[in-house]
Amino acid sequence: MQKNQKKDEAEEEKKRRMRLRGELPPEDEEPEEDWEPQSIRTIMPYTTADGKQQFIVSSEGQFNGFIYVCNIDEIRPLKAIEIQADLHVTYMQHSIKSYGEMITIGYEDGGIELIMNGNFEKRMLVKYHDGHRGKITATCMTRDNNFFLSSADDGLIYVF
Repeated sequence: MQKNQKKDEAEEEKKRRMRLRGELPPEDEEPEEDWEPQSIRTIMPYTTADGKQQFIVSSEGQFNGFIYVCNIDEIRPLKAIEIQADLHVTYMQHSIKSYGEMITIGYEDGGIELIMNGNFEKRMLVKYHDGHRGKITATCMTRDNNFFLSSADDGLIYVF
């Protein structure tokens, strides 16, 4: 099974039944798979609502298609959050504003995802930059939080 491949529910049920019959060892006794390291594209530190220091990492190769929430005290990522598999993350930013916490993720196709208050289940996608030369290089909010600005390799600045 590939690392980022989703598990087939029917196959997992078959394995569960085989384990119950003793035909397979318990899941926690299976050997752990070691993955070769891949190039890191972006990394962004942030503090959770309960004060824990964490960071989010995006990578290339077989790890692409996910961003990983990590803790400095853990060997493995805490969580893998699915993103568009065919795109690379080019920019990440964490900010705390009067309306809440916002994580901004910029992609190589000019797309931007906004995540409010750490809720990765509900994301807003904004896309105005050119898909060929529009990888996101920076974003920011104005001081009064009325406008969101984005810049990209296409040489344009968009105001939302």
